[in-house]
Amino acid sequence: MSIFWPLVLTVLSAAGAIFLLAAGLGHAVRHREHRAVLRAQRLLPPAVTAPVALLATGAEVLVGAGVVAALLAAPAAAAPAVLAQAVLYGAFAGYAGVLRVRRPGVPCGCFGTEAVSWAVVARAVVLAAGSAGCVALGAAGPLCVAAGAVLAMAAHLFRR
Repeated sequence: MSIFWPLVLTVLSAAGAIFLLAAGLGHAVRHREHRAVLRAQRLLPPAVTAPVALLATGAEVLVGAGVVAALLAAPAAAAPAVLAQAVLYGAFAGYAGVLRVRRPGVPCGCFGTEAVSWAVVARAVVLAAGSAGCVALGAAGPLCVAAGAVLAMAAHLFRR
């Protein structure tokens, strides 16, 4: 096996963790807007919108921070955190896919009020698959976390 794939998957996992952390912190700061977006999506019953928003925000922050910390401190032991990230992105991909089909044009809620699109679904699928691959092949060193940070910043800048 080439060393290339563990490096790429670790970079992708680090970028995904930074996206989760940034989204979660944004949701925590703008918690009313986050709940309003979930209500506008109309996929969840109104009674569970606030608890789901709180759980999703907490999961984003905890998993994102946990993956970054694990990849920096002990890449060889990062598998549980990275697996949690793969599961979370898988859930987000499923939710975004259902949202795109049932309610096209509503806000995604990922990073503000951007409309849900197939690109949003694909991003979640790629990050879930990258994280799962990182678990399967093992994480590379902390330098890949820095590369993931650069990738996350570049992706955020170029989406505007």
